[in-house]
Amino acid sequence: MLMELAIEEGYGIRCVTTEAEAAAALHTEPPGLVVADLDMATRAGGKFLRTLRRSPHRNIVCFAVTATNDMMIAVSVDAPVFFKPALEGMAEAMSRLFRPDPPPATDSA
Repeated sequence: MLMELAIEEGYGIRCVTTEAEAAAALHTEPPGLVVADLDMATRAGGKFLRTLRRSPHRNIVCFAVTATNDMMIAVSVDAPVFFKPALEGMAEAMSRLFRPDPPPATDSA
């Protein structure tokens, strides 16, 4: 769903499955958005986001997804967290990121 939304909006996608692949991708072509699965294959998504926040790439917009029920996880990764399977609100958040609201109209009177 997330990939389809980004592709529909004209953005390129790069998928990685490990923390090492994600780190390598950051150095070759830094993304505009990182969506990290906290439950990725090595269960290192949270570690990757914490490391990212201490790196030169710390200003990259990050979202996290997880199947856990722990609401405090957002504090530990310093990113909005969306909970599987619903990922409620994530498509809307991504749409706002991809299509920011236009600036408010000014009254020229």
